[in-house]
Amino acid sequence: FDDVSYRYSEAAEPALDRVSFTIRHGEAVGVIGPSGSGKSTLIQLVLRLRQPSEGRYLVGGVDARDLEEQAWFERVAFVPQDCQTVSDDVMENIRFFRPWITDDDVVEAAKRAHVHEEILAMPEGYQTDLGSRGRGLSGGQRQRVAIARALAGKPQLLVLDEPTSALDMRSESLVHDTLTDLQGLVTMLIIAHRLSTLK
Repeated sequence: FDDVSYRYSEAAEPALDRVSFTIRHGEAVGVIGPSGSGKSTLIQLVLRLRQPSEGRYLVGGVDARDLEEQAWFERVAFVPQDCQTVSDDVMENIRFFRPWITDDDVVEAAKRAHVHEEILAMPEGYQTDLGSRGRGLSGGQRQRVAIARALAGKPQLLVLDEPTSALDMRSESLVHDTLTDLQGLVTMLIIAHRLSTLK
């Protein structure tokens, strides 16, 4: 980001005001701040869901606006604070409408997200139907399925919004294990309200 500002309207105060930073490949960066501090705006700009009002967003020295959208979205993944499931089995919830992702990719992603063994313990394993509300999944399992969904696409950039905010201690520990394993391999931007989440 090179002197990036963003306003939701021309008359509005900037949600982000002249922000500059560099994230290197494989680096894990934490962003903390209270509600209203611009974290969601930052996520949307990083993911290219919005364009800067001022300044430049460069990826590998290239203006992000010049990057081909399909190639970009195949390299970037977002894990929201609250994972939604679709009315289908575990396998398809991790594949998530990306037919080029193989069953082996899904299983490997679940292993990296530390949820594979728990999936195998479900009544029909990866073929267990979750329904639209993810019935049968705990909050921690749902979050790790969301991380597996993100990892199945083999992203180069992974953006996580409050990845452990509503988890019990065991699930939080497993998510931390996943993120630790990914350090150096995937560029990560982790958003949090509290420093303790990032520690």
